Amino acid sequence: MEASGDIRILIVEDELIIAEDIRTKLISLGYNVTGIAMTADEAERLLESDRPDLVMLDILIKGERDGIDLARIIRENYKIPFIFLTSHADRSTVEKARSVLPDGYLLKPFTDKDLFAAIEVAIFRKSDEAEKKYEELPGKILQDCIFIKKDYFLIKVKFDDLLWMRSEGNYLELYCTGDKKHLIRSPLKDFLNKLPADSFLQVHKSYAVNIKHIDAIEYTTISVENHSIPVGRKFIDAIRQALDIDL
Repeated sequence: MEASGDIRILIVEDELIIAEDIRTKLISLGYNVTGIAMTADEAERLLESDRPDLVMLDILIKGERDGIDLARIIRENYKIPFIFLTSHADRSTVEKARSVLPDGYLLKPFTDKDLFAAIEVAIFRKSDEAEKKYEELPGKILQDCIFIKKDYFLIKVKFDDLLWMRSEGNYLELYCTGDKKHLIRSPLKDFLNKLPADSFLQVHKSYAVNIKHIDAIEYTTISVENHSIPVGRKFIDAIRQALDIDL
């Protein structure tokens, strides 16, 4: 089991021994723990000072406000996923938990596998939700950029900054200016269909380049920002036509 990206988690639990055990589990799974809060007030301060990506939230924390009250604040003000932790599975507790639409529900004691699965599902659901919202936005925002999904964030990549890309199975490596690189899950053909055809050109079964960043062309390679990109034989005619050159 390995965490999907640099996910930062806040623990809200008023039993310190349990909180430390959860922290140890999260770190061993590859997650980053931003802090431990024992009350709703303390949790709000940590949410403001060091915004986490997800909150592990005990339902029955001590104080004037319990986990349900804090969950409403997280849902309304911070819009980040949260997973309820509880030792109680009675109908009343479950109904209260459902009313604030948690992104997960873990019954104590839970295993590392339970914890890992709950977090990854919550992060995936949030990411999928954000991507669907993005896809519903007007197409004009794609005139000069594309948004790619990383963890549950959408990262903007300008077309002019995208130099070249390499396919590796079901994954695609995007190489950008400033030595930036992104790894996304997408076939090369599908990703190229989202890019302007007059700017991006497939030159090999596993490679495509931004035409604007081509420095030199040979029969077997194309140079882009000091990188040699292989040219596939069956793509030579398409390259000649697209660039109007003899190759």
